[in-house]
Order: sequence, then C-alpha cells, then structure tokens
Amino acid sequence: MSIEKLLPRRDFMAKMLGLATGFLAGGFSRPIFRTLGAQNRIEGSTIAVITSRSLSADAIMSMVESGFRRIGGIERFIKKGMKVMIKPNIGWNSTPEMAHNTNPDLVEAVARMCIRRGAAVTIFDRSVNSSRMTYRRSGILQAAHNAGASIEYLDSGKYRDVRVPGGLYVDSLPVYTGILDADFVINMPIAKHHSSSRLTLSMKNLMGVIGGNRGYYHGDIHSSIVDFARTVKSDLVILDATRILTAHGPNGGTAADVKEPRTIVMGTNPVTVDAFAATLFNIQPSSRGSLKSAARGGMGELNIDKMKIMRAVV
Repeated sequence: MSIEKLLPRRDFMAKMLGLATGFLAGGFSRPIFRTLGAQNRIEGSTIAVITSRSLSADAIMSMVESGFRRIGGIERFIKKGMKVMIKPNIGWNSTPEMAHNTNPDLVEAVARMCIRRGAAVTIFDRSVNSSRMTYRRSGILQAAHNAGASIEYLDSGKYRDVRVPGGLYVDSLPVYTGILDADFVINMPIAKHHSSSRLTLSMKNLMGVIGGNRGYYHGDIHSSIVDFARTVKSDLVILDATRILTAHGPNGGTAADVKEPRTIVMGTNPVTVDAFAATLFNIQPSSRGSLKSAARGGMGELNIDKMKIMRAVV
C-alpha cells in the first residue's frame, strides 16, 4: 500500500516536501505519516524490564533513566525541536493508588527527560470521565505542570479519517490529529485487568486517540485492538506496571485488587511489550485474541524465550 493512497494528494506532497527539507537541513525529519503503523515498521524484540525497590518519584526517575540506557539511550529517540506526544491512560476520575490510570510520577519523569533533550511535549488522552476532573484527580495535570509539558484536552473536531491497512474489524478509523502531527509518540499505558478484553495494555491504550463510538469497537474488541495498532504507530512504549489492577478493571476494584510489581517495560514494539506484560498477570500471551492475531499478522513476538530482555533493579 502506498503512502499516497492514505493521504490526500496535497497532504502527500506537503509531507514529502517536509521530509526532503529535514534531510537537507541535516536534522531530524517528521515521519512521513504517523499511521504507517506496525505492518511496515516492526522493530526487534528487545525490551527493557526495570524494577525498583520503591515507588518514590526519585526511584521512578531512576527506572526511566535505566530503561533508556538499555534500549540505546534517549538520544536514540528524542531530538531537539521534536514535537513529542505522550499518550498515557487518563481515562478515569480516580487517584493513582487505584491503578486505573498511568502513574503520574512516571509520566512526569518521561516528560522531563524529553524536555531536557529540547523536545516540546504534549500529554493527551480521550478520557472516559470528564477530562478536566480526570486529568486533575489522576495527578497527570500536576505532573505535566511539574515537568513543563503541555496538556491537551479532547477537541471533538480534531479527528482525521485514516484507512486501516489490513483492517480486521473496520476499514478506517478517526484518529486524533495531535497524534498524526507529532514527530514522536510515546505510548504509556498502565497494565490492568479489563472486563471486555481481560487485559488493557499498550495496543488497547490507543483507543484513547480513536474517535467514534467506543461501544462499537467493543463489538469485536480483540480485532479492534489489532486495528488500532495497525493504524497508529507507537514510536516507543513505556508500560506502567508500578501498580497493576488485577481484577474488576478498567475502573473498579478495591485496594486488594492492586498489586505493586514496581516495574516498567520499555520497547519499540507494542505487541512484544504487551506479550511480556501479560505474564505479569500469569497469562499466556498466545491466549489473548488480540495478541495472537497481531503475531499472526507479523506485528510482533509473543514467545518470551525469543525476546532479548534487558533486566535491571534500581
């Protein structure tokens, strides 16, 4: 499938001009199209699995720094002048201790490191509950303020229809333009139980940049998850398993359902990261419909024994 088929001709020519300009300038160039996705951009099965002895903000920063070192250094990914979009899970109006949303200290640490590299960072999710209340109560609003990052709330007019390459459930998806226009996307899900898909990890986290009726996608949730990952490219996944919700997800449960692996998983391939994350719940990756379909489509590695896992304790 050609890029031009996915873009209006005027947009296609503008993207190509921007690419050429970037090369001539000797700097980074914005990706031609944010939604080339996994089918064309599968990378290796190397992941970093970093565990900490505590969940202090300093310890979480050390985890992120250690993770970046093990996957080639932050300089491999983030360049001065980049527009970086961080996509955490900020779906629910609840506190960090309930493990419904991505740990705000982790979001702050990643944003700080990107900003130190000279990037402009925006944080966004399509919240299920009221965005303003959810951003605040989750701690993400304060995390963004502390790091010097921008917050973007949902604007229902900022979606662009994108064709799904090899779509399993849909032929096209409305994708949030902030993701499409970013130079670099960091997918930052929290690992937790989900009543429909059993787990929600990085591939499902992409539902937060997709418009339309969420209930419709749940009609075939596993195929929809694969379609999300085929359509929207995550340049880097930093999965939050500092706390995980083991039951009654995505937004229920009690403190007894929350465990503290004090772990993050980092990698460039969402399928591989999600496959490893499933094992944190004692779930075989191949038993999950979305992961199995994604692997069958050549989108990533499910076999833990074939992954290169760089472990560290900080």
